[in-house]
Amino acid sequence: QCPMQEMKPQTNVLDLLPKLKSMALADRAVFEKGMKAFVSYVQAYAKHECNLIFRIKDLDFASLAKGFALLKMPKMPELRGKCFPDFTPVTVNTDSISFKDKNREKQRQKQLEQQR
Repeated sequence: QCPMQEMKPQTNVLDLLPKLKSMALADRAVFEKGMKAFVSYVQAYAKHECNLIFRIKDLDFASLAKGFALLKMPKMPELRGKCFPDFTPVTVNTDSISFKDKNREKQRQKQLEQQR
């Protein structure tokens, strides 16, 4: 048994999402971590055994993406063919976001060069 208590909504909550978005725009590591966290959350939700409660079709992907401070929606099977009018991706080309860590950025540039 697990007793439940109703929680009251927090007041005077700071909106940290703009700060998180600016951090993601400034460092590819932050951008990628947000994307991975979102993908992991959605996949865990979809694979949960209790699909009567955790129904993937009822999940508000746009609000979830905003909560993870995503700059764009990731490409993943669970989102294929869906539209998200409540989510506005950034106009910046996310491929141009570099790592703050110079070694990781150097490695990324090398990989990009090999792909061309």
